[in-house]
Amino acid sequence: MPHRAFITNEKTKTLKKRLTELVEHSEELKFLVGFFYFSGWSQLYNSLKDRDDLEIKVLVGLSVDKKLYSILEYAREADNLTGEEKADDFFKSLKIAINSEQLDNEEFYRQVDFFVKLIEEDKLRIKKTAEPNHAKLYIFKIKEHLKGIANCKFITGSSNLTRAGIAEQNEFNVEIGDYGTEEAEKYFDELWGPAIDITEDVQRKRDLLDLIRNRSQAAIVTPFEAYVKVLKTYIDLQKQRQIKPHVSRLLEEKGYKSYSYQSDAVNQALTIIDNYNGVVIADVVGLGKSVIASMIAKNMGKRGMIICPPGIIGDKSIPNGWNKYKYDFQLYDWEIYSSGDLEGACKYIRQYGEDIEVVIVDEAHRYRNQDTQSYELLSAICRKRQVMLLTATPFNNSPADIFSLLKLFIVPGKSKITLDENLEARFSHYEKLFRQLSFITKNHNSTNRSEERRVGKECRSRWSPYH
Repeated sequence: MPHRAFITNEKTKTLKKRLTELVEHSEELKFLVGFFYFSGWSQLYNSLKDRDDLEIKVLVGLSVDKKLYSILEYAREADNLTGEEKADDFFKSLKIAINSEQLDNEEFYRQVDFFVKLIEEDKLRIKKTAEPNHAKLYIFKIKEHLKGIANCKFITGSSNLTRAGIAEQNEFNVEIGDYGTEEAEKYFDELWGPAIDITEDVQRKRDLLDLIRNRSQAAIVTPFEAYVKVLKTYIDLQKQRQIKPHVSRLLEEKGYKSYSYQSDAVNQALTIIDNYNGVVIADVVGLGKSVIASMIAKNMGKRGMIICPPGIIGDKSIPNGWNKYKYDFQLYDWEIYSSGDLEGACKYIRQYGEDIEVVIVDEAHRYRNQDTQSYELLSAICRKRQVMLLTATPFNNSPADIFSLLKLFIVPGKSKITLDENLEARFSHYEKLFRQLSFITKNHNSTNRSEERRVGKECRSRWSPYH
């Protein structure tokens, strides 16, 4: 390649290809990057795995955080931070990056041991810049016997060391070998000197290896540990709340037929409400969601409010609809409001609703759009209360429908439904995947070249091990 060349990731001009070539001819690498992403290093694995003679220095310039299910870099003000606090910030960022769902694949698990070995043998040395640094700089110290051709080369530009940055998305980088190499290396070395030690500090190096081996998704789970986890999950399922006997008797006394699937649903829902403060009952039409909700309400023994369409409120004089369920299941202190009178329900809650602890919402799919006044009013009614949502169609248009319902009883940033607390980020990710799959399904047989190319791009993005 010429002494100066542009690298844009178009066709054969990928940064991955050029990095691989230069690694082969180098004795030392000095990389200044946004953060230490395994997705990028995995792309260089084949060129690194047999190089026992290679020294690698990595300077990390930024921190990362998780926003809307994507990992984003940011520059944290470092003026008032001690070296220990800056190191802690690095470890927090690494934990976010290494536990990304995009790394949950065979390639990552196969390669992570190699990078651990490099760290253990001091062949991969990592530091965090003393001040935030946005630069991307890749310096290659050429092997001694090749120095007649070039002593040093460097690449700088827009690409971060991620799979997308070096192989997939459009970037603009320049490789230089005929001038500026000494200045580039001097710039790196001046940053390296006062940088925060990570692998250079004995305790932090131990902490780094412990994080990767034991506190990340790379941690090895033994067969016994897996067995214990499955056994605990099974036992927990058997410990579900049980419907109270007098509720079962009441069901039969009022002429309802007892179905095991309804009793099972009540037991499961009671357990879910205990854990998550609410439940979505989403049986298809005709399976008795209202009966299930009434049994749950009676079992809970609390005062509540029912929100439902006006057509199914029923008549008090000749009980039917929800007025019949209220009477049959002895929910005498419960209030019933039409979904068309949410303002009235809110007013009642404000004036007399201090002891209302439970809210049942029938036909809850009507509230799948968060950007409506009705949703805001219902959200206010449900706030700080246990919630039962009844709907035969929780998913109408997209995953966002389900997220809207869950938000009526779950705080998105403090969710216990998933391992990570950020439910908003997870559903944003689901929404993106849903749009991609919808486009692929609709256009996979298209003869339009533009749509055909986009289908290919969406497929690569969807099934690529890293994004």
